[in-house]
Amino acid sequence: MTLLYASTFTKALGRLAAAEQKQVKIATVDLALDPTGNGLQMHRVEAAPGFWTARVSQDIRLVLHKDGAHTLIAYVGHHDDAYRWAERRRLVPHERTGAMQFVEMVERTEAAAQPLAPTADAPAPLPVHRPFATLTDDQLLDVGVPRDWLEAVRSADTAGVDALFARLPDEAAEALMDHATGGHLADHVAVRAPEGADPFAHPDAQRRFRMVEGVEELKAALDAPFAQWAVFLHPTQRALVERDWTGPARVTGSAGTGKTIVALHRAVHLAQAPEARVLLSTFSAPLAANLRAKLDLLVEAHAARRDRITVRALDEAALDLFASAFGDLRLATAADVRVGIAAALATELGEGHTPAFLAEEWDEVADAWGLEDAAGYVGVPRLGRKTRLGAKQREAAWGVFAFLRAHLARQGLVTQAQVYHRLADHCLAGGALPYTHIVIDEAQDLSVAQVRFLAAVGRGRADALFFTGDIGQRIFRLPFSWAKLGLDVRGRSTVLKVCYRTSHQIRTLSDRLLLPVVADQDGVAESRRGTVSVFDGPEPQVHLFPDEASEIAAVSAWLKAGASLGIPPDEMVVLVRADGQAERARRGVEGVQGVPVILMHDAKGLEFRAVAVMALDEDVLPDPVRLSEVGDLADLEAIQETERHLLYVAATRARDRLMLSGVAPGSEFLDDVRVASA
Repeated sequence: MTLLYASTFTKALGRLAAAEQKQVKIATVDLALDPTGNGLQMHRVEAAPGFWTARVSQDIRLVLHKDGAHTLIAYVGHHDDAYRWAERRRLVPHERTGAMQFVEMVERTEAAAQPLAPTADAPAPLPVHRPFATLTDDQLLDVGVPRDWLEAVRSADTAGVDALFARLPDEAAEALMDHATGGHLADHVAVRAPEGADPFAHPDAQRRFRMVEGVEELKAALDAPFAQWAVFLHPTQRALVERDWTGPARVTGSAGTGKTIVALHRAVHLAQAPEARVLLSTFSAPLAANLRAKLDLLVEAHAARRDRITVRALDEAALDLFASAFGDLRLATAADVRVGIAAALATELGEGHTPAFLAEEWDEVADAWGLEDAAGYVGVPRLGRKTRLGAKQREAAWGVFAFLRAHLARQGLVTQAQVYHRLADHCLAGGALPYTHIVIDEAQDLSVAQVRFLAAVGRGRADALFFTGDIGQRIFRLPFSWAKLGLDVRGRSTVLKVCYRTSHQIRTLSDRLLLPVVADQDGVAESRRGTVSVFDGPEPQVHLFPDEASEIAAVSAWLKAGASLGIPPDEMVVLVRADGQAERARRGVEGVQGVPVILMHDAKGLEFRAVAVMALDEDVLPDPVRLSEVGDLADLEAIQETERHLLYVAATRARDRLMLSGVAPGSEFLDDVRVASA
């Protein structure tokens, strides 16, 4: 007998108290050891054929479905809740797609009495819009709508679609949501299983049912179900994870669409081969630690695969590779660079240029591209550096950079960009690295030097490189062309369209900060159109206050309201732009112990049930200090864009509740989102 568990079970388990969860885990492990359930007190649910309950405690019941070949752990809850859940559902394969589904009973009500005709004093009622009224049986069945629900779907009006979606199988709800928001239903026609196929093996079924491959895997899933979709991959995600790519590939999408989960599963998929050595990486050490924790959960039952995967921040991994190939190094700091530029200016080099411009031009152009002579500096692309430099200006700037290169070399200092360029040259010359594959999450913030290195690593190997990221979340780098550096993902870039982490209301508001279509420098477009969230939540709040004290009081009250709803303090957060606003935020969290205060940049890759973004004042975002340090005045547009992206990142850290606040007149970026919340 095969034991499976369902996503409905893991959701329900998370709603129980900690002590109750512990009891449930003991019972499910017993069930894994004996799927017949002989060691448990089993009772048939008479009103729901195939469903049984198993006693966990005096009040907690597991809901199982048994068909002779399979035992499915379907749900868990308090006694009456568990029986109600089972009595309202059937477990059947969809008649057209063949995917196993839970089908909830349709409530049938008597037709309402006809309303009276409007009087002269009362306006006529507004017409009711039914977005699915014209869809045929075949169209609905093709996307996985159960036959019992055909008429209910066609009868649903705009006000009732959210409740409808919550009761339909995921694939049907997502297809209808896309249709209702302007998408094409034909894009969601489900795979039809061959006759006699296992209905649990269908791609749509695999997103909600998981076969238990041993007790250890079940324990791992129960101990820390870090996200529903970490185990239950959407079919489009699974296809990307398991595909044999013909070159470097990239998966993009709005915040919360599961890009990180795709990266994790891709690394685990690649690690199946005994000879595989996979580097799973991202741009910062905290994000790498987050990846490592999730990976450990995902592969707890597959120790061999875990041993083949290294999780490191990319800079840290590069330093290790450099040390192995060339020996130890001393890494140059920003202060070392400033000292070198000052020394160059003291010798009357760099006429007409400020130290700020030269430091920025060194970081973004000369050092980033690994330039070694004046000729290279003349020909390098200066994307994001929009003002053209004349011949004399370039000559003056290069004099400083040549001096700086020699200055650093005399001290035995190597910049982080030079680390990557040396490694790239090493690979191009035939040098070997210890990795067969590299998977990069948050790839939108890769630097020029990092991209050149990765292009050299993957040269000539079709499946060596895999990237996930969101162009709209680029907050650390100015734009540049990957293709010109030898890393071409054109034709192998896919946009995810289903948002799992962020409510429809928060995602809609946040997307107003970005253009509907965001394109990179190689012309690869990432469209927000057609993206759908799988759950709803309260409307985000956007408020401007007359002074800081009023804002602090309002944020404190909002956090207390979240706590009253049962949201733990560590699942709430207050975000601010910079250290200068941190004290204001700390005063806002005084009334709710344990709520962290985090800078927006440091929140990248994190998620919380409730997020308050404070101090969105006119003189805070965009950051006036950052704007004042721009050496090239024409770069203001690029800086403004990254600051806008930063607010997008902050807002999309929220899953259920979001509050944006500041002192009037507030950040100019709030003008866009206030329209959404009005």
